Amino acid sequence: MKKNILFVMPSLSSGGAEKSLVTLLNLIDYNKYNVDLYLFRKAGLFVDQIPEKVNLMTAGHDYELFDGSFKKAILSFLKLGKFSLAFHRIKYAWVLFSHKKNKQKLAWQCLSQAMTVPEKEYDVAIGYLEGTSVYFCVDKAKAKKRIGYIHTDYNRIIEQKKTDEPYFKKLDVIVGVSKSCVDILNKFFPFTVGKTRVVENIISKKAINKMAQTNKSVYDNKGGETVILTIGRLSKPKGIDNAVNACAILKENGYKIKWYQIGVGELKAEIESQIKSKGLENEFVMLGEKSNPYPYIKQCDVYVQPSNYEGKAIAVDEVKCVQKPIVVTDFSTVFDQIENGKNGLIANKNPQSIADKIKHLIDNPEKKAEFCENLKRESVGNEEEINKLYEIIDRV
Repeated sequence: MKKNILFVMPSLSSGGAEKSLVTLLNLIDYNKYNVDLYLFRKAGLFVDQIPEKVNLMTAGHDYELFDGSFKKAILSFLKLGKFSLAFHRIKYAWVLFSHKKNKQKLAWQCLSQAMTVPEKEYDVAIGYLEGTSVYFCVDKAKAKKRIGYIHTDYNRIIEQKKTDEPYFKKLDVIVGVSKSCVDILNKFFPFTVGKTRVVENIISKKAINKMAQTNKSVYDNKGGETVILTIGRLSKPKGIDNAVNACAILKENGYKIKWYQIGVGELKAEIESQIKSKGLENEFVMLGEKSNPYPYIKQCDVYVQPSNYEGKAIAVDEVKCVQKPIVVTDFSTVFDQIENGKNGLIANKNPQSIADKIKHLIDNPEKKAEFCENLKRESVGNEEEINKLYEIIDRV
């Protein structure tokens, strides 16, 4: 008899966890499992990649109002006679602008008031992203077993510790996407040691290389430049500001480069201003979102991941599949992916160090070739990771 599985996610925006979930949903065995996907919002770059066999649900119209314009939400709820929702929307706005230590908990208590809840009882409910996805699984979903995913270095979200602790205690299994993620989580929550598992984000090398193929150039270059690529949200954890400053150093040192960045985010205006102030309009180009970034990876000369924090950088593993020279910063989980000097270079989290590593690759093309050859021999694709999830699910 098929097991009924519920996956919970806020949206399918252009993030690593979202991409990971879509990959998983395209690989799961639908002969063994009935799969429902609950999105708070049906939005994001990867929505069109949801398989037809997945039953898609959303938090509903009230939630969309609640999580949108304050004025529109209040007026709409009052007009509809939904006074409780109007009250909680006012409280939600107050919480977001307050500096309370339990902000995460209070915000969730308000937000969850507007959500529709599936009537169905599931064998397993999976909150696929730390935070509200996990809270929903514990507070709202009817399930025999509850699983929560952690995609980040918990040091980065330590302010959630008091809110997360009671939820983690109610989860049956907590999945970390790397050993480092799990080790850090166990350090902060010793009681999780017996129920944590490592299930890496699934990377399909065959699918990536197929999607990377194209007969046209994806870059607008005059010729002769070293093409550098970075994939990451315009947000503090991704360190795009350090990438811009590293680009400025390379330009000052006479290197002919073109640095492209894929991704959107809340720091867009700030990064644009930084690019302009450094006079890098021709050297640092933001491409926005790309549903298929793989041709860009295939056609770059050097890939740079300048992150300050990562749970496990999916983009780095994807670049390894396409065998491109990689420069990464020394975020805590990078050593699960890159062996310095063998399959990439690890820089410190500052512009000068990043620029120095890129210079080394530009000045030593034989090193770039060596990295590419080493990556060809490395086993990168890990579709078999799904079997670890099956094992967890089947222990109901």
